[in-house]
Amino acid sequence: MDAMTLADERALLARAQKSAAGFGELFDAYYDRIYAYAYRRVGARAHAEDIAASVFEDALRGIRRVRWQGKPIAAWLYRIAARRVADFYRTRTHDAPLDEFAHVSSDGIGDALERADEYAAVRRGLQKLAAPDRELIRLVYFDELDGKTIAALLGCAPNTVYVRTHRALKRLEAILCDN
Repeated sequence: MDAMTLADERALLARAQKSAAGFGELFDAYYDRIYAYAYRRVGARAHAEDIAASVFEDALRGIRRVRWQGKPIAAWLYRIAARRVADFYRTRTHDAPLDEFAHVSSDGIGDALERADEYAAVRRGLQKLAAPDRELIRLVYFDELDGKTIAALLGCAPNTVYVRTHRALKRLEAILCDN
């Protein structure tokens, strides 16, 4: 999806509040990102599809109550998605998988094995991070959200996002160096 300006997002919100076609635009603009967010957290296509669908059901029910606050619409949708993922795990006993590193290219078996070892080390390192650090790294590097959207999602200033990300990466680096 191309980056929208806040003016574009405000207009999209207005259209989504007025008509089904407008809400369809919002759905089209954000579904893939919300699905990917859910998939990275639950690791199963069917569950991620269910979560994404429930996010947009909730959004449709609440769209008329949303007031423009100068923040990206994605932040509102990601907050709903985070609650749906939490609901998903409340009914299960295991923690969210970290499948972000599961891809391995076919450059050669030696390279593939080396990358697989590196991915496994990073996965283990991420598991050792505190949940807020792990979530921040996911939002920045796997969901590829911009600082403004993450700030709106977390309820902090964009500069705080950059500082927290830097600190989280330093903690991850320390974990990886200890292994």
